[in-house]
Formats: sequence, C-alpha cells, structure tokens
Amino acid sequence: MKQKLLFSLVAVLLLTVTGYSQWVNSGAWPDGSLLGQLHGIAVDPDGKVWLGNFNPEKYLPSGSTDTVTANLIRVFNPDGTPASFSPVWRVVGNGINDTLKGSNVRGMRADHNGNIIITFGNQRMYRVNYQNGEGMNKVILTLGTSPTAPAVSDDGKIFVGPVVNSGSVIQEYDADFNYLGDVVSFSISGFSRSMECSADGNTLYFPSYSRGIIIVYNRPDEFSAFDSVGTIMDGVDCESIVFNKATGNLWASAGSYNDMPDPPFTPNTWYEYDLSTDQVLDSLKWEFVVPQNPAERPRAIDFSPDGNTAYIGCFGGSGYPLAQKVEKLVSVEDQGEIVVNGYKLSQNYPNPFNPTTKINFELSASGFTTLKIYDMLGNEVATLVQNELTAGSHSVNFNAANLASGTYLYQLNVNGTRITNKMILLK
Repeated sequence: MKQKLLFSLVAVLLLTVTGYSQWVNSGAWPDGSLLGQLHGIAVDPDGKVWLGNFNPEKYLPSGSTDTVTANLIRVFNPDGTPASFSPVWRVVGNGINDTLKGSNVRGMRADHNGNIIITFGNQRMYRVNYQNGEGMNKVILTLGTSPTAPAVSDDGKIFVGPVVNSGSVIQEYDADFNYLGDVVSFSISGFSRSMECSADGNTLYFPSYSRGIIIVYNRPDEFSAFDSVGTIMDGVDCESIVFNKATGNLWASAGSYNDMPDPPFTPNTWYEYDLSTDQVLDSLKWEFVVPQNPAERPRAIDFSPDGNTAYIGCFGGSGYPLAQKVEKLVSVEDQGEIVVNGYKLSQNYPNPFNPTTKINFELSASGFTTLKIYDMLGNEVATLVQNELTAGSHSVNFNAANLASGTYLYQLNVNGTRITNKMILLK
C-alpha cells in the first residue's frame, strides 16, 4: 500500500515567519567574468568545484593552434584558482577518447569515491577522475530522452532519470557502469532536471518540477522492486536537489519566476529538509542579476566537504555568472571583538542603535577590503567599504535610516578572511 509522507506546512510557515537563514551569499564565484548557462555543479573530496556549462564553447587547447568547440567542464580549487587540468574538454583514459561535443551538459554528481559523474543530452554518461581529470568510465544510456543529473549511493550504485517523464524510466547502474535494469517506469507526464537517492540506494527522490512535487520511491532492499510511497515538499518546482553529506539533510530548489512555487516557498531559494522530522530547517538564496528575472532558474547546487559552503548556479541567458558562493555563518551572536588571522572586527557601538552606529576594525595587513551589511535572509542591504585599505585601525559609520527595525549582519572580508557579527536596529 502506498503511504503518503506527511509534510508540515505549519512548520514551514513558522520557519518563514520566525526563522532566519544562516547563509550569506558573497556573489559571483570565482569572479564575475565567468558567464554562461550553468547546468551542473559537483564538489570533490579536495573541495574542488566542478562547473558544467550547458552549451558548447570555443576553446584553444594548450599547445594547439586550432580551436575546438566542446562542452567545457571547469574545475576550480577552493580558493578560486583553476585546477591544473581545467578545463576538461575531452575525456581520455581507460579506452575512452571523446571530445565533449555535439550535445549539452545535463548534470553532475560526485560519486562514492569523489570522482565526477557527468550526464549529457545525447545520453552519454562519463566518470572522470577528480584528481587529474582523466576518463574512467563511459556508458550510453537508453532512456529515450535527455537524462537528469545522476544520483549515487554510498556503495556506488547510480540512478539516472529522464528529463521528459512520460513513457520513460529511471535506470540503475552498478559502480562499474554496468546496467542493472529499469527500476521505475513513468506513466505520468512532467519534466525533471535532477534526482537524489538515500545512502543505501533504496530510496529515490525524484523532483517533477512541472508538477510541483518531489516523488519518493522506496524498496525494502536492493533485490526488491521500487514503489511510490508519496511525496515531500509539495509546492516546490524543484530543478536541483542534493544531500549535504556533512549534515545528512536534503536541499531542494523551490522554483523560479519562470515556474513559481506555491507559498510559503519563494523563487530562487534552496530549502534544507530534514527527512527524519519532515521539516524545513533552513534556506539560502540566489542573488539576482536582474530582479525577479524568469531567466535565472536555480538548476545546480553542491556543498563543500565540511558542509559550510554552498555553490549554486542558475540556468538562463548566457550573461549570468556561472556560479555563486554562499557561506554558512558559524555564529551570529553578539561576540564583542572578534579576532581571526590577526584581523579584528569590533562590536558596533551603540548596539542596539537608531539609526546610526559605528563599526571599528583593524587590519594586520593591507589588502582589498569589503564591509557589507546583510539582512537575516542573506540579502545584501548596504556596502560600507569596497576598496584597498592599509594595515591599521579603521572606523566606519553606518546610517540605517532607510531600513526597517530588526537584526542585521555585518561582514568584514579582507585577504581571504571573513568575519561576521550581528547588530540590532531599533526604531
């Protein structure tokens, strides 16, 4: 018997009204010059970030005088510098010698060993070694439609679903890319972009974004058939979904201004969902290039190994940043003077304040410095400093006359060090 999974809308409403995000979006990453249409993000065990642009691009390989047109998989170290083998424009190794062309990137996922699985619209699926970018495995899927981003269990089982649901299937492969069978058949209509699975591979989470649901399939063990057991997060038009392995919680995008989610969910927001309690715990947001732009659709997300940094991407026009970096605040309590790597950020004074306050900070070395104010949803509301500063003591006045009463965060960012504290505006 199919069992409906309960989802507490009351809990979501309470979190929307009384809760606050612990995440701050620091904008385009690694910088604002990298533009495109992102359709896949994966983070490997070293913290390197793999970005898959949807469309092919012209590229001049090192040592060549001839350009190639290929899907470029860009790989960046955590500090934003390119990996030595980036970009991956062809897959070579283990009998594979393929230029990534003639199709488009559909999704990416780090597997149980941290290697990167990439799906393409021509139904090719590759595994690439995360340490050197070399090819490891390849298979041609038989979905009959473009594939979603894959899901991978802790023992390496791979599940791939269809973008166009009706008349297609979810397929299962073993850790060596051997086909194990069609495990779910679709008679329903709809469109999907991504999927996830439980650690043991016996529960599948399959978002049908055009139907506003995430369908859950379960089997008792790997030798049994999957059955639909209900839905979760009803009302989200989810185009990207991933487990934050550091916490074990599921993160799913809610929709966009192209496909509006049902209230209380908001567009271009990813929500953290606790499967054990059926509750939404937290959220983080895409920072719009163009406000309320229907062309900015939240289609990719993954987390750093420690779970405290999210990398997110939107699909749309080619003039948008490939990715944004969103960081979790370790604490937002009043902390007085905070010292990190020799840099000091003092508690604003007075605090609470109305409407002006002073922020003092000290730099142990010169460098490009920003001091920004955020609301508790992670939206930037003011930039107080954004230029080169010399080492030493500095003081900035902040006038919040145009802001509503509430709690705000102020963040100092200099030479790769970020320090955040909390201030309270009372009018």
